[in-house]
Amino acid sequence: MAATVVLMGGCSDFFCWAVVPAHTNAAVSKTSIVRIACLLRRWFHARAPIPAGTILSMEWDAHTLKVLELDFVRGEWAKRAETPFGRDHALQRELSRDETLINLRLQETDDAARLLQREPPPPLRVSEVRPALQKAVKGGTLTPEELLGVQQLLHAARLYKSHLLPRAERYPRLVEHAACLHTLSALEKEIAQSIAPSGEVLDTASERLAQLRRDQQRLHRRITEELHRLIHTLRDALQEPSYTLRNGRYCLPVRSEARGRVKGIVHDASASGATLFIEPEPLVELGNRLRELQAAEQEEIEAILYGLSRAVEAEMEPLTQTVEALANLDVALAAGRLALDWECTMPVVNTQGEWKLRGARHPMIPRERVRPIDIEVGREWLGVLITGPNTGGKTVTLKTVGLLTLMTLLGLHIPAKEGSRIAIPYGVFADIGDEQSLQQSLSTFSGHMRHIIRYLEQAGRHSLVLLDELGAGTDPTEGAALARAILQALLEREARVIATTHYGELKAFAYHHPQLINAAMEFDLETLQPTYRLLLGVPGASHAIEIAQRLGLPERLAQMATASLGAQEINLSAMIHDLDRARRAAEHAESEWRAKLAELQQREARLEAERTALEHEKRTYKQRLQQEVDAFLQQVRAEAERILRQLRQAPRESKQTVEWQRELSQLLETARQAQRSEPTTLPDAKAPAQWQVGMRVRIRSLNKVGTLAELPNGETAQVYVGKLRLPVALADLEPVETPATPTVRTTRPRPPEPVPLELDLHGLRVEEAQPLLDKYIDDALLAGYDSVRILHGKGTGALRQMVWDYLKRHPQVRHYYHPPTAEGGEGTTVVVFKKR
Repeated sequence: MAATVVLMGGCSDFFCWAVVPAHTNAAVSKTSIVRIACLLRRWFHARAPIPAGTILSMEWDAHTLKVLELDFVRGEWAKRAETPFGRDHALQRELSRDETLINLRLQETDDAARLLQREPPPPLRVSEVRPALQKAVKGGTLTPEELLGVQQLLHAARLYKSHLLPRAERYPRLVEHAACLHTLSALEKEIAQSIAPSGEVLDTASERLAQLRRDQQRLHRRITEELHRLIHTLRDALQEPSYTLRNGRYCLPVRSEARGRVKGIVHDASASGATLFIEPEPLVELGNRLRELQAAEQEEIEAILYGLSRAVEAEMEPLTQTVEALANLDVALAAGRLALDWECTMPVVNTQGEWKLRGARHPMIPRERVRPIDIEVGREWLGVLITGPNTGGKTVTLKTVGLLTLMTLLGLHIPAKEGSRIAIPYGVFADIGDEQSLQQSLSTFSGHMRHIIRYLEQAGRHSLVLLDELGAGTDPTEGAALARAILQALLEREARVIATTHYGELKAFAYHHPQLINAAMEFDLETLQPTYRLLLGVPGASHAIEIAQRLGLPERLAQMATASLGAQEINLSAMIHDLDRARRAAEHAESEWRAKLAELQQREARLEAERTALEHEKRTYKQRLQQEVDAFLQQVRAEAERILRQLRQAPRESKQTVEWQRELSQLLETARQAQRSEPTTLPDAKAPAQWQVGMRVRIRSLNKVGTLAELPNGETAQVYVGKLRLPVALADLEPVETPATPTVRTTRPRPPEPVPLELDLHGLRVEEAQPLLDKYIDDALLAGYDSVRILHGKGTGALRQMVWDYLKRHPQVRHYYHPPTAEGGEGTTVVVFKKR
């Protein structure tokens, strides 16, 4: 292919060429190519090169915003707003480079998403009020519908303020906007008392209006009574015994031949002339009076509307602030809905020029079809060169990185995994797709060059530059040389570059360049189909020959094509295949390692749960034991007081006195032993079949032997110790001797205990409650429950936070919420499971 080549100069690594393909418009193309070559020469040879990071423009590139389809995101965002001004904010919000503002917006979106998920606010039913406010400012009179719009605005402000202000600690960014809402209760009440929801001005708007309407009603009754009297009197002269309105006057339908019998004013006639509509003379004065009252009513309505309009005008500043605050709340809640609908997370923003996306998805591709990507640039390398087959996902990767960056700059969450990092770029520049222009007679190559020239002029330090099929549209050798020059120029300016290409020469260039890394769109050699998975550190191949064979190319032609490849291409292809095999082996090893790690972590979690459960059981046992000791000591004190009373009454040297003194000493020694006792291990409860009334048993915690008074009831038994009858935990007893003839009884296995519909975690620490919650949710799922309740209380909020974090991660939980206050409120969480 013939071409005009302009050599602008060389550098140590390669020559800088400007290439004009023969099929292009020579005049336009030469100008473009010379411009790009001059720019490259300045960077490589000028004594005073342009410093990295030099700011040449602060405008966002319109072409980039278009090809990255930012308008799609704005449209989806605006659709989720509930007010006209919220939609306007979503469509008009500017991209920001301010780190503080971006983080505030991201936190605002996070607050909104959590609020919608946990404590959804009431809907924002507000119509467009801004034109009405402008009308009031100019002294105009608002219509009833416009005044109702103002009332709706104030009603929404009151609802949102009362909903958000008590939750300031949980949603601080939203509360900042809610604090700017003005309720203006007096104005809201005045409009509500004056205008009905239908738009009618109410009698309660003014006493004069009410009086005028009462007068009209009385006059209507008089007119109606007179009409009925006349109808009865003049029945023979009427076409029908009824009356009608003509031009706002009450008339009788009189036959034309009976005109002389009815005195009055003719207001209309039928089309045939057979009927005349006559206002009877007795009604003329009454009709005039009715007209006067109606005019007075309309005048009073105008005065009421004017007064309300002036009241709105007087509150213009707080009303304007309320509109702005509601717009900010609405646009934030719309962003929260978008984040929930698209399953987004909050990106980590940085100013170090580092992008690190994990599980990133393009929002325009349905979730079930999209293949998440992992990509990073800006920390260990400044550029990523992506190669691979057509339709392999290279362009989608570029668009995903670019669009998620723009979403972050708007303060939106991104469809990617938690912890994904997005840099605040100086600028975002994307050259993606076929840019032919028929009007300017430019080729695809020239169309791309126009954008690239502009990017070379504007891109600065930390700019994000996305280039699709760099150097395509011209001779491959020359296109590859030009692509190397462009990449080198952008890297010299410390821009972050992600580019796609088919050129094998660029793979080697990236392999040897310290600031570039190869990446490939994975290709399944077994199925010869792309997997759309991005692999960093591995150069890709187009697999053209393999794909052609799959489509039916004869084997002989495929062998000829392979043989015609140069040694460099064959070696590069072999290197790629070797790297791919090594990568697959490494991935397999990593997968096995991760599986073993997950198994160990699960085992560790089970052991920890068992340890926690054992600790809880031990604490519970100690508490129960302390209760038994307290009850025992109370009985000891009562018995000791009885003995002391008897000692005071008995002779000192009597035999009975000595016996009582001995009993008292035994009681005191028993009490001292009970106070000192503390079990070191949990006792094992004996089976109920082993207990018999009258058998001798040992109370382990007191180290006392007694007699079993009653068979155990549940977990407690009654034991005689001397003259004392004590309730003792069954787990604290052991038989001293085996009964002579043990009773052998056949028992059926006990059915499992029913799972309760609620779990009470009150009084537990987080580490105690978590395994109980885990076990309870498993039991509830096995029991087939649709929903359960968790009682965690309010307290410090730590238990509630643990419960919600756990439920958020559980794959079988559909949703969860706080019930109404009467059913537990914020101290209770209702869990709804997914349908199975």
